[in-house]
Amino acid sequence: MPYGYDENRHPHVGSLELIVHEQATSLLSLGGERVAGRGGGETEDASREVGVPHESMDVVIMNPPFTRPTNHETAEVPVPSFAGFSTSDEEQKAMSSRLRLMRGSLSRPAGHGNAGLASNFIDLAHAKLKPGGVLALVLPATFAQGESWDGARKMLTEHYRDITVVSIADIGMGSRAFSADTSIAEVLVVATRRGEEDGGGESTFQFVNLRRRPAHHVEAAELAKFMAGRDRRPDVGHITFGSGVRSGEIAVGGSYINAERFHCGCAGLAEPDLAKFMLSLLDGTLFIPRTRKQINLPAVRLGELGSRGLLHRDITGEPARGPFERIPLLPERIPTWPALWTHAARRERSFIVEMDCALETRQGQEDKAAEVWMRTASRLHLNLDFGLSSQSLAACLTSEETVGGRAWPNFILNDVEHEKAVLLWFNSTLGLMIYWWTGARQQPGRTIRTISSLPSLLSIDPREFDERALRKADALFERFRDAEFLPANESYHDASRKALDEALLVELLGIPADIAEDFDLIRRQWCAEPSVHGGKKTRP
Repeated sequence: MPYGYDENRHPHVGSLELIVHEQATSLLSLGGERVAGRGGGETEDASREVGVPHESMDVVIMNPPFTRPTNHETAEVPVPSFAGFSTSDEEQKAMSSRLRLMRGSLSRPAGHGNAGLASNFIDLAHAKLKPGGVLALVLPATFAQGESWDGARKMLTEHYRDITVVSIADIGMGSRAFSADTSIAEVLVVATRRGEEDGGGESTFQFVNLRRRPAHHVEAAELAKFMAGRDRRPDVGHITFGSGVRSGEIAVGGSYINAERFHCGCAGLAEPDLAKFMLSLLDGTLFIPRTRKQINLPAVRLGELGSRGLLHRDITGEPARGPFERIPLLPERIPTWPALWTHAARRERSFIVEMDCALETRQGQEDKAAEVWMRTASRLHLNLDFGLSSQSLAACLTSEETVGGRAWPNFILNDVEHEKAVLLWFNSTLGLMIYWWTGARQQPGRTIRTISSLPSLLSIDPREFDERALRKADALFERFRDAEFLPANESYHDASRKALDEALLVELLGIPADIAEDFDLIRRQWCAEPSVHGGKKTRP
């Protein structure tokens, strides 16, 4: 396929051109003849094109490149995904524009710049696959949880059935990859494109979470047989097969979760019963598996309580974008524009985290700086890049209003009286689990969010509290204000965290004490998840 500029300086993006075209330049040259694949047979064609019609293929199997066409942090390579074959900077930018134009021609594309080229190749696969055909993809693990992959997940939900997502619930990047030549955590996605006979039926989602990568083809084939024999009705279970099943020597092992919707947190989960708890929690219900008890919680999406602050590049980005420069916080200086910008785990063990830098207005940007301050400065900050195995807090308060940066953006509540209740929730184990479940878990022991995803977080709803409950939240904050919390993955033996959990559930939310005690099982199961502890020795 043509790549880069042609003789007329028109840009081309390789095989991705087939998203909109139905012909490709032949790869084989036999004198003046070409080999073309039409109707399953070989034909002679004096032209230089091979027909690749839309919706013509029974099976599409892809292991696409994972590189991203975006490059926010460095200008050394303008567009990394199109830097192959010695393309110039100008060509890379033109190719990126060409891909955006192609994507814009699609009604509901899977491709997204922040997801990378792999998402664009899903558009290519979808264009060529016939109804009833099977799609099989190797994708980065962020497919399951990344916000920029939302379009791809929606495409599968709307156009495919019998969707299976296979991941590896292990520690270490390389051990979570299926490909031999990468250390990036990956998932396998297999789905069947809907045909007319499927009608408007619902998609089914099956999440297969292996404890390790299969050692050889026989093991993989046996695993496939085991999963093919499972009913796809909503259920969870463990994968057990192999000659030593009865003695406990399982060939691969793992879990499966069948769901009615694409629940991102189900991928890479070692304990399937934890999925039942989390799916209930997202519906505002505290569900205890052993006793089958269920308690409704006053829950709400955080966006209904307020609004998020600015992306850091809108604060200190290039001069045309951000009105501030970030400068060191000098001793004994009281800055006009204080900020909380980066992580330092040791100073983030308690609710109050002090400012770590100052901002300085750029010349001619004073009015814009004042607008940014008045619109976004707050005491409440939320954690974007949450190292569960090293950091303690999902949310913090600063002692005075500050602007939040890369690690700690602001969240501005409509009612400042609700700050302490929201802070207590997100630093309880339940709040930490919400953060983990809905964030991207590409790296072990870490959950990463985009700032635009913060309003979708589930919170308790302080608007449901009467005045007495709000004062109780204030009192609980004062009780735990100076408490030091261990990293999130150690919640199972953190006396401060366990006391906070009990106080939140029993004293603030009025949940019976015996149910709060039963929650200890869930807390230990969560801390035992590889994606939470990341292999640290502090795991249960």
